[in-house]
Amino acid sequence: MVNLFRMRQLMRQTLKVRWRIEQEEARATKTTTVLTGMPRGGAQHDQVQDGAIAIAEVKAAYHEVMAEIERMREELDPLITTLPNPDDRAVLRLRYINGFSPEDIAEAIHRTDRAIYYYLSRAEDQLTRRHPDKVSK
Repeated sequence: MVNLFRMRQLMRQTLKVRWRIEQEEARATKTTTVLTGMPRGGAQHDQVQDGAIAIAEVKAAYHEVMAEIERMREELDPLITTLPNPDDRAVLRLRYINGFSPEDIAEAIHRTDRAIYYYLSRAEDQLTRRHPDKVSK
């Protein structure tokens, strides 16, 4: 079953995780002078190794999120084609298959943000009515 709420949540999460990856990579590549052998000189602490571990953990979380989104996209794509209105199909594809934000969709198809939210709501309602066992809001 595809949960549209969960899918939107995961798409927002990917943006945060990508930002965190960039942040960890920047932190791991910083070089600072460490006085070894001195009190509090940091001889027992390896910042590069810690940074590499943090990057690996964040990237693993990112790949898990992307795998779940991709699974849902594969389930959702054939269901979108069953909608009769081509505008509804286009808006849902841009949002859930291509990962556009509502603001990006509005810009792409020259509509207002408010109109896009209306189209999305209407299309999601139709999709959940047509496939109640496969899609939830």
